[in-house]
Amino acid sequence: MPLLETVIHYSLVLGVVLAIPMVVALGLQVLILGTQSHQTSTRQHVASLTRPDTREHPVYYVGFFHPYANAGGGGERVLWTMVKAIQDKYPFVVCVIYAGDSTSLADLVRGVQTKFGLRINKDTLHVVELTRRLWVEHKYERMTLLLQSVGSVVLAAEALHAFVPDVFVDTVGFAFTYPLVNMLSSRIPVVSYTHYPTISSDMQTLVSSREAGVSNDPVVANSQMLTELKSVYYRGLAMAYAFAGSFASTVMTNSSWTHNHIVKLFGIPRMTRVVYPPCDTQVLAEFPLDERKSIIVSLAQFRPEKNHELQIDAFAKFLEANPEFVMPASAANVKPADILASRVEPKYPLLVMLGGARNIEDEARAEALRQKAIKLGIGRQVHVIVNAPWSDVQSWLRIGRVGIHTMRDEHFGINIVEMMAAGLLTVAHDSAGPRMDIITPAIRCAADGKPSLPSEADARAYLKSSDSVEFPVGMVATTAAEFAQMIAFGLRVTGPVERALQQAARNVATTKFSEAAFCTAFYSRFGPVIRWLDMQRSDD
Repeated sequence: MPLLETVIHYSLVLGVVLAIPMVVALGLQVLILGTQSHQTSTRQHVASLTRPDTREHPVYYVGFFHPYANAGGGGERVLWTMVKAIQDKYPFVVCVIYAGDSTSLADLVRGVQTKFGLRINKDTLHVVELTRRLWVEHKYERMTLLLQSVGSVVLAAEALHAFVPDVFVDTVGFAFTYPLVNMLSSRIPVVSYTHYPTISSDMQTLVSSREAGVSNDPVVANSQMLTELKSVYYRGLAMAYAFAGSFASTVMTNSSWTHNHIVKLFGIPRMTRVVYPPCDTQVLAEFPLDERKSIIVSLAQFRPEKNHELQIDAFAKFLEANPEFVMPASAANVKPADILASRVEPKYPLLVMLGGARNIEDEARAEALRQKAIKLGIGRQVHVIVNAPWSDVQSWLRIGRVGIHTMRDEHFGINIVEMMAAGLLTVAHDSAGPRMDIITPAIRCAADGKPSLPSEADARAYLKSSDSVEFPVGMVATTAAEFAQMIAFGLRVTGPVERALQQAARNVATTKFSEAAFCTAFYSRFGPVIRWLDMQRSDD
C-alpha cells in the first residue's frame, strides 16, 4: 500500500510539473494572440481592406516582420521585391507588413516606388503598425545583442496579437522570434531571410583577440577580465541563437559567408540556401560607360558598421598623396544639385556619400561625417547626402567613376553590385560577401602596398572574348592606405583596362545578382511553403 501511495504521489507531482509549462504556454498564447473572437475579428478587418484574387485559390495571409519597412536600404529592397514577387505569382496572397513606421499605406507604396522603382499593388497589401519598435532600437549601452533579441520577441508578440498570419516571414534576422511563433502555433511556417547572423564566430574571435571594433568596445578590449566575461556571454548567446534558428521552416541567406555561419549555427543545412538579394541592375546596366566624372560614389545607410569614416580617411590620404587633385581655396564651391543638372563640371575629385537615415542617430552620424571632412580640410570635396530619392541616386551612379564601400564583414553588399552594374570601378572591403561572392576575381594590393594591376594585353583579350577569359571585376582593400591606392588607380586608369573592368563587373552584376535571378531562387524556396499550406488545408 505505501508503494502504491508513493507511486500515486509522485505521479501527481510529475503531472503538476508537466502541466505548469503547458498552462504557461496556453496563458501566453491567449495573452499574445488574444481570444479566438479577437483573431477572427482582426482577420475579418484585414479581409475587408484587401482584395486578393480568390477565384481559383483561397486566400493566404503572409506576415512580413520588418520593423523598418519604410527605410531605403538593401534589406528593404529584399522585403519589397519579395512582396512584388508574391503579388506577381500568387494573386490570392495578402502580404501583411509588420512595420514600426507611422505612415499611410499610400505613402509607403509611393516611397517604395521612389526608392526602389517597384510598383506594389495596394489591393493585396496591409500594414500593421507596431508601437514598440524602441525595443529593437540601438539604445542599449551594454549587452545590446541580447537586449535587442529580447526586444524582438516583445515586438513580435505585439505583431502577432494584432494579426495572426498563415506564414511568418522574417526579413530582418530576428531569429529569437521563431520559437515564439512555433509555440503559439506549430501550423505557422517560419520563413527566414538572414542578411547577417546576430552572433558569429568572427565576432567571437574579435572579442577573444581583444580587438576593438563596432561590436567590441575599447573598454572591454583593454580588459582581460571583461574580455573573458564577454566571451562567455557571446558563447551563451550563440547557443541560444542556434536553438532559436532551428525553428525555421526554410532559411534563405544572402551570401556564402552568411550561409556558412547560419548552417553552422542553425544546424539545418538541407533547409538553408543562398539566395542572392535582388539588385536593380536592368536600368543601371544601360548607363553609358564613358564620359564619367571624377566622382567617388559611396552608397550605404548611415549605420556605424558601414564605417564611412574609413572612406573619408582614405580620400584624405589620396588627396595628401596627390596634391594636384586638391581643390584650391580660390576655386568656387560645387553644389551637388548643379552637378546633377549639368550646370557645373567638377574640376577636382569629389567624394559623394549617399545613404538612408533610419532615425535621428543616423542623421547625427551623417553630420559627424561632414564635420570630420571639414576637420581634415577636405570638406569642400566631400558631400554627404541623406535619403536621396532613387532618381538622384541613379544620376550619381550614371556620372560617377569610382564606387567605394568600406564595411568590414559586409554580409553581401547590394549597393556594391549596383555600382558595378552602373559602370563604376568599385572597391570594397576585402572580407565576407564582397570577397567571397561579388568582387571575384579582384585587384588587391601586393606586399609593397601597390595594386597588382591587370595588363593591357589581358584586358584586350577579355574584351575580345569575355566568355573564355577571366578578368577582375573590381578592387578590394582593408586599410585607408590601400583604399587610397585604389581610388588613385580608379581615377587614373584609362583605355582597354578601364573598359574591361567596367564590362566584367557589369556582366557579373546583371547575371548573377539580377532581380530575375532573385525571384527564381525565392520561388524555389517559397513555393513549397504554399504547397504545405495547401496540404494542411486539404487535411482539414
